[in-house]
Amino acid sequence: MSNVEKRMDIYFDNRAPSIVINIDEYSNGYRDIKRRGGKIRLLTEITSENIEHCKKLMNLVDELRHLDGIKGGLAVSETEFMATTILEEATPLTQVIYSDVKEVVEQGQYIFDSLWANAAAIPAKQRIKEIEQGVTREIIETIRDPAEMKKRALDLLKFASDEILIILPTAKALQIQEHLELTQLLIEAARDRGVVIRLLAGTDGLTPAELENLRRKWKTIDIQLLQTAQQTMLLVIVADKVLCLAIELKNDTEDLSDAIGLATYSNSESTVLTYASIFENLWMQGELRKKKRQKAN
Repeated sequence: MSNVEKRMDIYFDNRAPSIVINIDEYSNGYRDIKRRGGKIRLLTEITSENIEHCKKLMNLVDELRHLDGIKGGLAVSETEFMATTILEEATPLTQVIYSDVKEVVEQGQYIFDSLWANAAAIPAKQRIKEIEQGVTREIIETIRDPAEMKKRALDLLKFASDEILIILPTAKALQIQEHLELTQLLIEAARDRGVVIRLLAGTDGLTPAELENLRRKWKTIDIQLLQTAQQTMLLVIVADKVLCLAIELKNDTEDLSDAIGLATYSNSESTVLTYASIFENLWMQGELRKKKRQKAN
């Protein structure tokens, strides 16, 4: 700490805030850096157990952020690097890895900057508010891995207790949902938990026999057929108007990893309700077409 000139970047796990606050050598070292005009950025996991220590930390550093699941600790300045895997509450460090080799310092800075820029790293004030007021954190995650998309889709269907809304804009989307193994969970949610399931399905390329088979298979699901092609090729799942998953469809290949692009997963109220509103508008259009056909007959 005495060698820091312009900045010190640190991350450490949820046990370490007590070390900085309770041991004078550490807290005074932070103050000295600030007095010399140095800047301190700190990343840790803020929990209900260490929240009071973290509030005090906010007065010792320029910026404090929260990130779930941090392990061990790392500190890097302009010229030095230090890391440890052994941290105990209110106890000085006993084992560290130290280097002033330029390449090691640069690597340490890259690791810190990557964690600092992580979308899940949130300001300390926001995390403290979540803990003290029981506020649910809003998340919007971008997912690239098809396996992770499948996991999130299955989790959504298992989570729902009231309603599931699904948009399958093309016949390809129907096939993809089969690849994701959603069909059985949808049937079980409707049959065993009484979840209301409404599904908007594109029918391009499907024969009348295939459509009839679809209705038989999903007889516990309320299906509305999309009559016009959708401008946005998204497979959308909304659970209880609380969580949503939107998967971009790229092409008609049979390979799942090639057929889908990015996905977004969110509990943001504005995002979830936007997708729910799109669904309801399309559903209403289908109901109007149905009524017109009935009058015509």
